[in-house]
Amino acid sequence: MKKKKDNREDWDDGRVVAPMNGDELPFYRRIFASKRTEKKVKVEVTKEERRALRKAMFSVMLPRLLLIIAGFGIAALVIFLWLH
Repeated sequence: MKKKKDNREDWDDGRVVAPMNGDELPFYRRIFASKRTEKKVKVEVTKEERRALRKAMFSVMLPRLLLIIAGFGIAALVIFLWLH
């Protein structure tokens, strides 16, 4: 039995059906798709500044966390009263 010759040397002729260079994306997605070569500057932060940053982050996140927990509690209470 004769083997079928695989003609793949002219398979890719260079035509583009849909260019994937990022121009088709919305602006907010195009930022992440673009290849930027910006150098990041390392910032020196002292222990006191790091502690203050951590405290500020938790002071902002704690009320949101409490609201989420309260929402789950209210939902659980409603489900409990509904099924009781």
